[in-house]
Amino acid sequence: MAYEGRPTAQLCDWVCSTKFEDLPPAVRKETASLIYDQVGCMIASALLPTCQPVVKMVQALGGPAECTIVGHPLRAPVTHAAFANGTIGHGAEIDSTGQQGTGHYAASAVPTVLTVGQYTNATGQELVRALALGAEVAARLQSVMFQFATRDLFYASNSGALGAAVNAGVLLQLGPKQMEHALGLAASGACGLTSHHLEDQHQTKSLDRGRASGAGVLSALLASQGFQGPPEVLTTENGFFDAFLGVPQAGQHVVKDLGKAYLMRQVAYKRYPVGAPNQTPLYALLKMVQENHLAAEDIQQIEVSISRGAFHVVTTNQHPSVHLETILSLAAVYGEITFDHIYDDTYRADPRYQAFRQRVPIIIIPREGVETRGQRLNSGITIRTTKNEVFRQDLRYPPMNEEELKQKFRTLAGRRLEESQVLDLERQLLSIDTASDVAPLVRQLEMPY
Repeated sequence: MAYEGRPTAQLCDWVCSTKFEDLPPAVRKETASLIYDQVGCMIASALLPTCQPVVKMVQALGGPAECTIVGHPLRAPVTHAAFANGTIGHGAEIDSTGQQGTGHYAASAVPTVLTVGQYTNATGQELVRALALGAEVAARLQSVMFQFATRDLFYASNSGALGAAVNAGVLLQLGPKQMEHALGLAASGACGLTSHHLEDQHQTKSLDRGRASGAGVLSALLASQGFQGPPEVLTTENGFFDAFLGVPQAGQHVVKDLGKAYLMRQVAYKRYPVGAPNQTPLYALLKMVQENHLAAEDIQQIEVSISRGAFHVVTTNQHPSVHLETILSLAAVYGEITFDHIYDDTYRADPRYQAFRQRVPIIIIPREGVETRGQRLNSGITIRTTKNEVFRQDLRYPPMNEEELKQKFRTLAGRRLEESQVLDLERQLLSIDTASDVAPLVRQLEMPY
């Protein structure tokens, strides 16, 4: 079939024709890791006060108890559950990001496939296939948006809505034409404004992920019932890339090397519950503090170089998971950063922390020149001590290994589950492709208060 000038149709045909067996082994493995890591993040984030209004609203709306709300003893209609689970998916800044700027899709993609997988009683292979293909679509859209970057938008939510439509559409067994309608409908419901950084509770940013999941699921369900969306939405005038970039021809880039190069594998799993641009300077600071046996009292000044694109975010967003001065001060005082250090206010009320903030200047310097999104993971940090010592480190954020991922999952899931439950859930998630029905596994993610 010829697809000249019709990348949306080509993308949909590829999505609908690619079987589980067609996915390279490395893609299947990465997909399992995505689920594993994201479920741990959701378990830890589910009870954060910032997520509770969404859960309470969904509970108040009522309806058939079709799908689990992760971390809660609740079920809700499939669209409501996807919305709530997507919000929980980015409830904390602990979900994965991307090595080259193509990340953050797990926070909407994994909640979507868990919800719709439960709704359709999908097998593990069907769920893995749906997640891999939807994540790839989201990663490709996001990559192109960053490549052109004509406007300041939260591209992860813009692309996440279309990725979620594919996640859900694959599980609902849509055909290529139905999938194209689903993408057109999801594009009409996509939204992501970086003004969410002005809201200091981190609620709007997590809500963006919930909206992406909800819009994707609703769009796929509507398409399954014959509802139509605009055709060729990626490249048409006033379509997706025209609306968000003003560059409709950008859609042609989405299908380059489709099925050969999987951008969804460019994942950067987070070690710490902080924003992506904070991961590298935090890693470097903790490394230098430990290697040189520095206490908070030894530090006289900290200097950080960071990409110009990240500078505005980490200096103006006051949430402790994003504000770089807060993060580095907590790390210097406590010698580590855990979930509690970020989300328990008592650590910032500690007189030791308050004294450090007043005494030690933290100077954040934006690097000159335009950089790629992936260069946000490059950073340099200098520590000057009260003994006139100077320690300097320039590095790129190092990928987590499998053992680190396991420790992260066990720590996060262990906030709500007993050790034996954590290990059993870990086993099931890492071998999810062998499940004959994922619904029982998803129901295990319902947890008492």
